[in-house]
Amino acid sequence: MPRVALLPGRVKGADFFRFARHRLLAPRLHNGTALARRAGHPGEDVRTIKMLTIAAALATIATEARATTFVAMTDRALTRAADAIVVGTVRYIETVGAPDGAINTLVTVEVEQEAKGHLGHLVVLKQPGGSVGGRQLWVAGSPSFTVGDRELLFLSAYRDGTARTTALGMGQFHLSTNPFTGVTHAERTLDGLVVGVHSARRRVPLSSLLRTIGRALADGHASSAAPLVTVPPEATDPGLERQSVEAFTLMQGAHGRWFEADSGQAVVYRVDPAGDNALGADTTMAAVDGALAAWTNVSDAGIRLERGTAAAPAPLRCDGVSQLVFNDPFHEIPDPIGCTGVLALGGFCTTSETDVVNGTTFYRITEGNVTFNNGFGACSFWNQTNLAEVTTHEIGHTIGLGHSSENDNEPDPVLKDATMYYRAHFDGRGASVHADDMAAVRFVYPSATSDPGIPDQDGDGVADDQDNCPGMANPTQIDTDGDGQGDLCDSCPLVAGPAGATTCAPVLVSHLVATVGAHSRLVWQGSIELPDGVATTAARALLVNAGGVVIDTSMGGALGVGQLPSRLRYRSDQATITLRRARGGTYQARVVVRHPHLSMAGAPVMSASLEVGTTTFTSSLSCTQTKRGRRIRCRG
Repeated sequence: MPRVALLPGRVKGADFFRFARHRLLAPRLHNGTALARRAGHPGEDVRTIKMLTIAAALATIATEARATTFVAMTDRALTRAADAIVVGTVRYIETVGAPDGAINTLVTVEVEQEAKGHLGHLVVLKQPGGSVGGRQLWVAGSPSFTVGDRELLFLSAYRDGTARTTALGMGQFHLSTNPFTGVTHAERTLDGLVVGVHSARRRVPLSSLLRTIGRALADGHASSAAPLVTVPPEATDPGLERQSVEAFTLMQGAHGRWFEADSGQAVVYRVDPAGDNALGADTTMAAVDGALAAWTNVSDAGIRLERGTAAAPAPLRCDGVSQLVFNDPFHEIPDPIGCTGVLALGGFCTTSETDVVNGTTFYRITEGNVTFNNGFGACSFWNQTNLAEVTTHEIGHTIGLGHSSENDNEPDPVLKDATMYYRAHFDGRGASVHADDMAAVRFVYPSATSDPGIPDQDGDGVADDQDNCPGMANPTQIDTDGDGQGDLCDSCPLVAGPAGATTCAPVLVSHLVATVGAHSRLVWQGSIELPDGVATTAARALLVNAGGVVIDTSMGGALGVGQLPSRLRYRSDQATITLRRARGGTYQARVVVRHPHLSMAGAPVMSASLEVGTTTFTSSLSCTQTKRGRRIRCRG
């Protein structure tokens, strides 16, 4: 059973909403699982139609509506960029609001150790965003704080000299001590779109992180530290509105949407006419227009997004104007280090006004803002296509949509394929939304004239009631295990069973390169965890995309029995499968295919499965074509 999920940021396994293909189902939440009943007359049989599960569509007011893009940054780079680095405990949190719409949260930290800089016993951070007096400014990607938490913080001077975490959430590590071993670990999880890493989560012993910081400071490349204002003037200004809070978590526990959609009004975004300095105005506007159109053109969704008249950029605040700002003219984002750091920053503002849609209570969004950083123009990934993908993702957050999944090894191909997946695809999709994204926006913004009987929502020519993968185009309807679920939607296509009842082990760091032509060749590689003692007498590789089966090898015999050797090799008529032992008990799998049947028709998604003995692994990959279509690259 295919799923389309929109999982709220940190709420794993909770708040699930289900949709029938022909009829919206009202969810009843119970222990984190949605129990849905088909609407009908009394006595009518309750039958399950193929359903799309929206597990992350609803942005909650804290981490779900994240509109911030991070580009991987090393601990050394963070150290060099920071003006101060401290270990301390959060003692007090207060949100303050100014008449001009600026809302900031002041976080008082008691300092116990200084790794860089000299701040003294107390420092008060001024973090953007918060809630005060019924006004709310939610800034995506910001760190979360709770009174009593112990933290390691990388701090940088804002334009007024006040202290805030370096690169938003990148500069915060929560500290926790194992009561049995006494070892303290520093852990960070980034809440935003992530480019260039395989995981948004980083966990390292505090002692190791402090050693890395010390080495970075000793190598002579660290930037000169700017002086920090340890107590911002907002902390004592009597003219500001104030609200004390126990936890600064941003947007947690509530949903946001634009009420204008209910009356047919467009949501209008102002854009700086200069556009991105590196790409130019025309290229920038094309990417923005494509992103706005991608959400507007979703059938049976009632949201309309438009680019408004040109306007000079304004700072990030709740001033009633939605905008897309380029080149960070107000220095609200730390400059990138090389091609790493914060690529874009954004969020939305809400009021205390609420409405109920599809059984869910939403706060009214009054504006959505995204600011792109400067200095990424020379980076290899910065082009119109990828700008359009990032803009589409960020605008999705500003209309209230969360990430489809934040699982690094997400087994559901539909969730992983979504533009609202937490990792950037950069597979050439540009300004496009996919099955899970469309299901999300239809839920939050149902159209008053929507037709509940969409015959072919993925446009593959197969009617939904006959389609074994209605959430993803697969005209060939390949179903290797014969369980009624197409391979492209099946999280375990080599093992038959009801949807969700079978689970394959993930293929870690999966990628594929293929050449197309008279001498076509395909190489797929990935890491698998293959414990000692598992049967390895035979192996099979299965690759399927929208064009059909790319390769399905027979179970080729292996050399080596008993305890796993350092190298295993399997041969079939078209392919060679090699497993090499790596560190940490993993094996590097390599599949080389001669003359594959390779077509990129339909969705640029490939299902890749590997069976070793009785153990099955699977991965979903996003693909793009290069060199005039003669080369295909995919990554999982």
